Amino acid sequence: MFRFLSLYGGDILVSVLVLAGVVSVVRGMIRDKKAGKSVCGGCDGDCAHCHMHH
Repeated sequence: MFRFLSLYGGDILVSVLVLAGVVSVVRGMIRDKKAGKSVCGGCDGDCAHCHMHH
């Protein structure tokens, strides 16, 4: 077990950190969607991006 951790411990740590970052971003996106926040950051639908999706 110690040999496994000594060989792959760094990879496991980096993978856990990347996964935690992805989960954090997804949770933030879900919270923003539930709160009704726009992708455009509150442009009230006047930008070209909002016109493309409406």
